Amino acid sequence: MKIDNFALTMHQACPRRYQHRMIEGHTLRRRSAALGFGGTLHNGLAVWYRNTHLPNGERLDLAVAEIEKTWDNSVPVEDYRTMGKCVDVMQEYAREYPEESFKVVGAPERPIVEVTFTLPTGMYLPCTQCDRDSGGPWASQCSSCSVEKEPIQYGGIFDGLIEFGPKVYVFEHKSTSQLGTYYFNQFKPNNQVTGYIWAATQLSGLDVAGAIVNAIGVYKSSKTKFERQVTTRNKELDIPEWLMNVYDTCVEIKHHERTGRYPQRTPSCTQYGLCEFHQVCTLPNPEHRAKRLEQDYIKSNWDYTKRDENANG
Repeated sequence: MKIDNFALTMHQACPRRYQHRMIEGHTLRRRSAALGFGGTLHNGLAVWYRNTHLPNGERLDLAVAEIEKTWDNSVPVEDYRTMGKCVDVMQEYAREYPEESFKVVGAPERPIVEVTFTLPTGMYLPCTQCDRDSGGPWASQCSSCSVEKEPIQYGGIFDGLIEFGPKVYVFEHKSTSQLGTYYFNQFKPNNQVTGYIWAATQLSGLDVAGAIVNAIGVYKSSKTKFERQVTTRNKELDIPEWLMNVYDTCVEIKHHERTGRYPQRTPSCTQYGLCEFHQVCTLPNPEHRAKRLEQDYIKSNWDYTKRDENANG
């Protein structure tokens, strides 16, 4: 079984939403302006940090060209987060950080930037024959009936790996319109950041101390804000705890797949705005719900190796 942060967090929030998006493949016909903007800005930043050996003017030209090339024209045209705004923010970023106090790991020849990964967690799902956790999550074979158990893999994309002083950190870009006093509180605990720290450690063989969240506040009228903050993880507690959360969620997913029942978790329906399937789940009968899914959504299988809905977070 393969799992990534998008699927993991979605199922933890609401199995019904997971069913509609991950199992049935439904997604909104048009990406939100925030997601389209964030994904394209990520592309520009990736080019900026892949080319640290070049003069800043040349790096910026390449980054802007990447933004213009990869801009998603399906995003709402009436929103303030336009391609021009994205280019402006990239230019402001280059002025804000003309020099860095860190070095991209592997630069300049093989910079670790925009890394896609799929890694074994070392854990296995419960035995399909016994339907129980015989031998525990770390045993590849059922201790009761000797059946080989299904391995769990974790995947995703992290933005970069940097050397800051004597330590190594994941470097994670976040564009937001909510960059305030409490913004950084959301990153510990956080499935995505913990998973990326774990993955970067596995891939690089280095002792990754944590992550630096590179936040960019984008607003309609106000000036763009830039702020960074370090978040660390305890390898004896935080990482093992995260791994067991991954395991427990994967077991839940498999249970729902077997039963075909994906319960609603209603606190997630309206948290931080309406869930994209709120208009479906509030209809009075299954036929109306199926019709709404057919009319207002398109089919698009989720692929965590490509920046899409997870581009902004």
